[in-house]
Amino acid sequence: MTVQLTVPVGEAKTGETAPRRKASQKNGAVERPLDSKATTIREFFEECVGRFSNLKCMGWRTLIDIHEETKQVTKVVDGAHVKVDKVWQFYEYSNYKYQTFAEVLQTVEAYSRGLIKVGLKPNQVDKLHIYAQTSHKWMQSYLAASFQNIPIVTAYDTLGESGLIHSLVQTGSNAIFTDNGLLSSLINPLKKAENVKIVIYFDTVDPQDKRMNGTYYSNAQKAIDDIKKIRPDISFYSYDELIELGKANPDIPLQTSKPEDLSCIMYTSGSTGEPKGVVLTNANVVASVGGVSCVAGRNVVKKGDRVIAFLPLAHIFEMAFELMSFWWGSCLGYATVKTLTDALIKNCKSDMVEFKPTVMVGVAAVWEAVRKGVLAKVKDLPTLTQKIFHSCVAAKLSMWKYHIPGSGIFDPIFKKVKAATGGEIRILLNGGSPISHDAQEFISLLIAPMLLGYGLTETAANATVVELSHFEYDVAGTLTGAITAKLVDVADAGYYAKNNQGEVWLKGKCIASHYYKNEKETSEAYEDGWFKTGDIGEWTANGALKIIDRKKNLVKTLNGEYIALEKLESIYRSNPNVLNLMVYADQTKVKPIAVVLPNEKHMKTYLAEEKVFSLEELDNKDMAHLVDDPNVVKAFNKSLLATGKAQGLKGIELLQNVVLLDEEWTPQNGFVTSAQKLQRKKILESCKDKVQKAYGS
Repeated sequence: MTVQLTVPVGEAKTGETAPRRKASQKNGAVERPLDSKATTIREFFEECVGRFSNLKCMGWRTLIDIHEETKQVTKVVDGAHVKVDKVWQFYEYSNYKYQTFAEVLQTVEAYSRGLIKVGLKPNQVDKLHIYAQTSHKWMQSYLAASFQNIPIVTAYDTLGESGLIHSLVQTGSNAIFTDNGLLSSLINPLKKAENVKIVIYFDTVDPQDKRMNGTYYSNAQKAIDDIKKIRPDISFYSYDELIELGKANPDIPLQTSKPEDLSCIMYTSGSTGEPKGVVLTNANVVASVGGVSCVAGRNVVKKGDRVIAFLPLAHIFEMAFELMSFWWGSCLGYATVKTLTDALIKNCKSDMVEFKPTVMVGVAAVWEAVRKGVLAKVKDLPTLTQKIFHSCVAAKLSMWKYHIPGSGIFDPIFKKVKAATGGEIRILLNGGSPISHDAQEFISLLIAPMLLGYGLTETAANATVVELSHFEYDVAGTLTGAITAKLVDVADAGYYAKNNQGEVWLKGKCIASHYYKNEKETSEAYEDGWFKTGDIGEWTANGALKIIDRKKNLVKTLNGEYIALEKLESIYRSNPNVLNLMVYADQTKVKPIAVVLPNEKHMKTYLAEEKVFSLEELDNKDMAHLVDDPNVVKAFNKSLLATGKAQGLKGIELLQNVVLLDEEWTPQNGFVTSAQKLQRKKILESCKDKVQKAYGS
């Protein structure tokens, strides 16, 4: 008999499935971890410290230097191919330094007193804005604010000037914590954000600092001087100065929050319109940890495990799992996307090799990059070795599928792959966006089981997680213990509750009640206490939830049928020749096209195999030439169509054509968000002539 992961907890209304909950929570959703009495962030963290006092809590590396190298690349300028200089940066970091839970608590208490000493008002009066990259100081800023009942406001460090101004002005933020490298981006926003009186920055600004030949110091100092010219009323402090001020003033009291007090306003970087501020209370965040603890308990992530932390903390997915790390009693190892692997480091090891994580949380773009990196290295091996590798992958997969014991005999073959991740990973988790079956399966076989998670900012990252004890592919997993869910008809797209399909509606203590000062968006997203996710789900036979579409990314094509852009993207993105990809469907056409950023090394190998060019010819051709070559485009489309057909796509889901681009898609140039979500409008605008040409041909 199939074990039911979720069970009905009420009657089905017309056009809806019955509401369901995790089987173990059928009598009521949780509001906190089952072993907790906490109702606020401060209480929660103090409980964790009481339980794990002397264990390592946080680890981080200190930046020693950034080394710059200039190389020439070809760019298309006004239709002509020209050579331009491009500066590449390589990072040198120290070994990891650590604080125990007890030491982090001491630091946070001092930091919180420092906030009051420099003029912030506690107990929901003032707000602290955090505009910085993920780091131990980011999380400690959040905890320190919580210890004074000061709400934080979060914004991606790549949100852009208009988004930052919007989040600062709308919330009336009174102080901001930022990185030294982001100080210059505050100059214009602080002209309008008049409530900001305090700027706290990451590193001491010291004229003796010789990093980047002294420019690391001078750039920060210049930014501070420029801000002082336009806002002489602003005071500046380093993180270290606040800690010392707090230590020198131990009599400043810590504050107690109420569950309903505001903990965080988290701004989402939407693809259209101004960012929305999601309002999360202490109760929401504590319930979030409680919900996930029911599907990923301490039997899954154990006391002393090492969790690598590199996704943006301004994204709820990362913030929730860092808080989970405290509950698990594991150690957070802070890293950066650029230094995770050895591609951009110098005179040191990569974060993965240095920290040796046992647990890693990532997004689809990260896992696709890992998979393609492995396949690229395999392709460089002798033919016989390649055959052995692929045979072992196939054999291990068959043993898994048919539950044949002993599949671990193949692991020595994959030892080098695991070594690149530090060699000790036991569990991986993907969230934030869909991932292809091929990528999930490949990474699970070679490194560790990849669990999928699904949640939203509005649900404090809660909805579902695949349970390790009920591991399966292609599902979003079991409802967390904090969530009640139902599916509601989306008739015009052909999704009906009677078929166990529909829009996912969620309810629970972890769910935000509204958007900050935004009644229009709030009224559209909430109904009778339910949050309407905009995602299309399906209940499977065992009560797991499968996400099959996204309402906003469903496009009706010329023949009246719908295609799901994100579903197609997750499949076509798994092609080894693709670095990143966006599917675009013109509603006046029958089929979609793909806008693609190619993986240069893989693509050149493929073009040689397809005899489009010889390897010698390809050595003399830059990407700027290749992306506009009709024969290259034709071969690339053939490759993508093969990927689509192999993964079950048919008819109108198969691409009509492709557009190839050679400009990187980064948060810095606005083509993707910090969470690697596509900025469709910006990408399309950058190549609209090519798109029209692709459809025309």
